Amino acid sequence: MNARGLVVVLLLVLVVSEPASAHTPIQGIGNFYNGLLHPVLVPAHVLLLLAFGLFLGQQGPKKTQPAFAVFAFATIAGLVAAWFSIGGETEVLVLGLSAVVGLLVAISPQVALVWCGALALLAGFFLGMDSAQSELVGKAKLASLFGSGVAIYLLVLYPIALADHFNSKVWQRIGIRVVGSWVAASSLLVLALTLSAKP
Repeated sequence: MNARGLVVVLLLVLVVSEPASAHTPIQGIGNFYNGLLHPVLVPAHVLLLLAFGLFLGQQGPKKTQPAFAVFAFATIAGLVAAWFSIGGETEVLVLGLSAVVGLLVAISPQVALVWCGALALLAGFFLGMDSAQSELVGKAKLASLFGSGVAIYLLVLYPIALADHFNSKVWQRIGIRVVGSWVAASSLLVLALTLSAKP
């Protein structure tokens, strides 16, 4: 295929495609599965889950366990707020917190348990509150929010385990810190794009 043919194909794809929306359900799968996939399909959620999980994994098990309990309860509170449509658009807050936590991962300080709990509270509440899908109501919305809650809990465990596992050698800790800096940079880029797109 020559360059002219490639340009024609790209233009056709741009004309035929529909606008993307991260908070609308996928047609053809159940509401629970829509909720289960929601945190994976929203870039802001992925960034915060990765950053927060790496942060907790860096802190060690004594701080991770109580902070994770706070995260779980805060996520439930955020999902309840999303059920009652309290708040509104919180993606900017999720991205801002992702950038802050990503920078903390890059700096790698040992933070007091109170501050770990405060970050867990904010991360869980913001993720839960931003999990509502606008087109769903009633039982469909409840099933979707339940699926989102399950996915949020499971997805945060992987970066916690990864950071905890790679916390023994200096070069491994540097790798985790590099990932944290990438998360912070990506969060700031997505935040800038989000703010520039708003009227």
